[in-house]
Amino acid sequence: MTKFKFNLQLFAPTTIPDALKQKAYAKATWTAAMNNLFFNKFMGSDANSIIQIVDDLKKQAGDCVTIPLLMKLSGSGVTGDNMLEGNEEALEYRDFSITVDQLRHAVKIKGKMEEQKTQIKMRNDAKSALTNWFEEKLDNMFFSALSSTPTPGRIVYAGSAAKAENQLTETDVFTTELIGKAKRIAQMDTKAKIRPVRINGSNHWAMVIDPYQARDLKKDEKWINAQKDAANRGDDNPIFTGALGMWDNVVIHENEQIIRTATGATNAMIGHSLFLGAQAGVMAVAQDIEWNEDTFDYKNQVGFEVGRIFGIAKSQYKLDGTNLSDFAVINVMTSSKAD
Repeated sequence: MTKFKFNLQLFAPTTIPDALKQKAYAKATWTAAMNNLFFNKFMGSDANSIIQIVDDLKKQAGDCVTIPLLMKLSGSGVTGDNMLEGNEEALEYRDFSITVDQLRHAVKIKGKMEEQKTQIKMRNDAKSALTNWFEEKLDNMFFSALSSTPTPGRIVYAGSAAKAENQLTETDVFTTELIGKAKRIAQMDTKAKIRPVRINGSNHWAMVIDPYQARDLKKDEKWINAQKDAANRGDDNPIFTGALGMWDNVVIHENEQIIRTATGATNAMIGHSLFLGAQAGVMAVAQDIEWNEDTFDYKNQVGFEVGRIFGIAKSQYKLDGTNLSDFAVINVMTSSKAD
């Protein structure tokens, strides 16, 4: 009689290690947050991106990364047989630094009995809630950084009379003329022009305005006619995704998170719209996102934590060698009166 021996290990159930599960949750959380992020359409790893992602700190220790800028040559050169030796020009650099920090958040489920009361999958809901939190947090950080303390020469005020934010009135509304003015500042800066993003051989800038500024823009006859006559852009570049339209090669976007303050004349609400060129901001990433699960009270409660070490900053350089200047952001301030 033939006897067969079975190795029961062959029929053991396949399990996924907890470490791999947590890495998968971490990646899924960050991917979902980035996909829903408003600024995602502006992000890339090269200098042609409005928001440049820098990951140098993933390869080395440190809490700060320095980004250099090579200034344009200003010398006249020599003509004919005039001596070039001894008349060379030195390369001139500027730099700015961005500091990274750890950002974490967590949720805790009350206990097994709380889970027993409902069919809701609380663990999946924890991931969704932390994803949404990260998405909103990142967008808020970008808007805050890009809008903070605009430097002289990088501000446009609506209206002909206003020379400061506190002089703006409710009648100083957003128009196509302001888009053109911001673009001219970007093009004509003698020290450091605000570079456009190059798309299929064409130059484009981006501008983000608040919903009330968008309302006023849509009343501008020039805008109405331009959008009516505009041809289909037919471009799948993300910078065009969800745009209101385009004026003079400036792609206009609307977002409710644009900074609004009661800082105009007689406390008029002011919208701080953003004109953006290449390398307007930087996101420095030091460590990949992590997801951790922990138990409490003799494993009756479970908690979920998500975190990442990164930093977000507006690009600023001492272009004149002394004073910091916004590199590729112009704040356009107008009335933002609610309906």
